[in-house]
Amino acid sequence: MRTANLLGRGAAAALCVALVSGCNLLPADGGASASAGASPATVAGGGGSAGTTAPLGKAPVRKATIDGWKVYTDPDRVLSFEIPADWVVQRQIKPSQPSDKGLHLDIRDSDGELAAQLHTRLKLPKATCAGGVTELRVLLSKPAKVPAVASADTIEPVFVYRTLLGYKYFGSYGLTDKPAGNGFQACTVENTVNGPKSVGTYSFGTAVRHGTPAPGEKTGLLDKYGLISEAERFITTKRFKTVQQVIMTLQISGDAKA
Repeated sequence: MRTANLLGRGAAAALCVALVSGCNLLPADGGASASAGASPATVAGGGGSAGTTAPLGKAPVRKATIDGWKVYTDPDRVLSFEIPADWVVQRQIKPSQPSDKGLHLDIRDSDGELAAQLHTRLKLPKATCAGGVTELRVLLSKPAKVPAVASADTIEPVFVYRTLLGYKYFGSYGLTDKPAGNGFQACTVENTVNGPKSVGTYSFGTAVRHGTPAPGEKTGLLDKYGLISEAERFITTKRFKTVQQVIMTLQISGDAKA
């Protein structure tokens, strides 16, 4: 079965603390309101009060298209996405990825498990190939209608699930416009998109970039499998399909002020 480095139900208790302190829990649109102790500086629903108009150059407030879901919109109304009503979005207190003053979010499911992360304005170091070229499996690739700035070394954006073979099969999912290896072998895979000026290079998924960790090395959000058939089963589960839906609802305003 799939094993991942998730916080599990223990994270739910931490979320309760966040609800009390208001330190980094962000409600979504669709009727969700800030907790009583939340600070206006850190709470962002993006919906505004009734009758308000989105500031010039910012994306208009949207409504959920999936029944029973809600919309998260960032404070600047540059990006938004839909999540199930009982999921939450948290701003990372300490960004887990290098960026130029980017937005860094954790998206958690109803059990408090980390389902995906969103990062903007990424400033990633040049990829290395310390682990060497290994077997690449592309288990899922689906066109994604998200903004991207094309270049000579990019492809049309897709939502993808890929594994690399190390001492186990290591998998990650997310949006990308970066091809990996020759389709059968690769050293690393990158789940990033070269976006418009408003967000720069962005990532919405699990690992921003991954290779094949050595035994004992931290694996972060990478999925780990003993058999490739376990990864194939995972992408048929309801949870994976829900996460995929969340990521595919991403909308970005390319005209927003950078």
